[in-house]
Amino acid sequence: MLGSREVGRSRALAGLRSDGGATREAGARSGGGPPTVWVKLLLVAALAAAATPARAAQEQPRTSNTELVGHADPGDGVYGDVWVHKDVAYLGSYRSPRCGTAPVGVWAVDVRDPAKPRPLGQFGVFKGSDDEDVWVGAVRTRAFSGDLAAVGIQPCARDEPSFAGLALYDVSDPSVPKELGRLATGVARGVHELGVARRADGRLLALAAVPGSFPLSNGAKGDLRVIDISDPRHPAELADWDVRRDGPAELRAQLGAREDVFCHSAWPFADGTKLFASYWAAGVQFLDISDPTRPKWIGRSSYKPGDRAKAAHSGWFNRDETLFVQNDETLGVNPKTPGETWTYQRIWDTRDLAHPKLVSSFATEAAAPGADGRIGLDGIYSVHNAVIDGELEYASWYSDGVRVVDLADPAHPREVGYFVPPGALTPSGGGRSFPLVWGVYPANGLVFASEMGSGLWIFRYRPAGAAGAPPGGNALDQAARSGSSGSGGLPPAIVVALGSAALAALLGGVVALRARRGR
Repeated sequence: MLGSREVGRSRALAGLRSDGGATREAGARSGGGPPTVWVKLLLVAALAAAATPARAAQEQPRTSNTELVGHADPGDGVYGDVWVHKDVAYLGSYRSPRCGTAPVGVWAVDVRDPAKPRPLGQFGVFKGSDDEDVWVGAVRTRAFSGDLAAVGIQPCARDEPSFAGLALYDVSDPSVPKELGRLATGVARGVHELGVARRADGRLLALAAVPGSFPLSNGAKGDLRVIDISDPRHPAELADWDVRRDGPAELRAQLGAREDVFCHSAWPFADGTKLFASYWAAGVQFLDISDPTRPKWIGRSSYKPGDRAKAAHSGWFNRDETLFVQNDETLGVNPKTPGETWTYQRIWDTRDLAHPKLVSSFATEAAAPGADGRIGLDGIYSVHNAVIDGELEYASWYSDGVRVVDLADPAHPREVGYFVPPGALTPSGGGRSFPLVWGVYPANGLVFASEMGSGLWIFRYRPAGAAGAPPGGNALDQAARSGSSGSGGLPPAIVVALGSAALAALLGGVVALRARRGR
């Protein structure tokens, strides 16, 4: 396990434009730009509905300094994030194609024998909603003692009534979960990401990201919610916050009502007295919640004027909270753009939270034009989530699987291993299948990963003597040495949103993603 700070979740935003037109991914342009909307829901729903399952369990993963331990596909995907508590892995669900008629909840999987993981059942099943994100931990408050699961519930579609909010369960016996309470967001959007803070003052707080809350409520409710779940039978919202309303005046003036600014994820640190909130084009916001009813802005990770991709999706601190890894996400690239990259990681020195300093960046060989000068076009090669365990980072990187990164020298992060499950979804028109690894969680000396089409994968990192191809180092360092990228060797990440035409092409048999720039 990772010490007292449980591993947190940070995943991608989803939604559809209300007029049903073509979609564009938030953060597709620098500056204000026209109104933006979200694309992942359409992408994943289309993949789930039109793609055919590949026989992932019969194929072998690609590995470097890692080895497969076990695999479980408990039911119909699409799977969301992964969490492990004690000897149980929890798999979220994301936009099942049958969400409105036969919804899927959170899967509990017994991993006492990790070579033979055994599904125990589901909980948190809401007709018309999914359970993408889940946190589970041992809790002891005046009102509750046991293992508690906090689940983010969000509607699968806007035109069907369904629950949107936070649901809480007693999973002390994970084979027989019991619902304790729930709290609605009050808007049409649900809880996309969440983290839980267990504080010295005895309070248990859920930090919930409700992207879209601010515009939907005309500014009355911020995208970030602070919820007291000390009594999980009666959760109560303590505060809401939004950088467009509550941030510094200068920042508010810059952001205005831009729709490419939204809270995608939130997680506590400093023993639950602070939090970080990933606010897409506005960067990662650091807040003081010593008084959880009055969050106070401390500082943020910022973008330079030349950074064309601004998509702060998730992040993670190292053990002493002096180093922060920021993950930016995109779902498409334009291969015709010189120096093009997928989005990657920014690594920050956070000893002064009011003024974080950029230390370095990291990208896989497929995400940036490194030694071979090319980027991957046969999948989605954006980073998604990451967790730091000691000096090692485990990053879920969609079609690049899980990458193991050595952060001993933060100025020169270095890939030292990888685990890439076989592709589980094949475009309906034919072509090679590709994996989409959503979440990662190191626990009990193993690493657990969720692949959106094939479920739970369990592997072991072995730095010496393991079979497989050598790892790739850091593509950005390689690009810097070869001079193949822009200023300072860090090629600007550029987002080209996957519109409806690109999605149709993907599912029609075009495996190489030829995304078009959203206007």
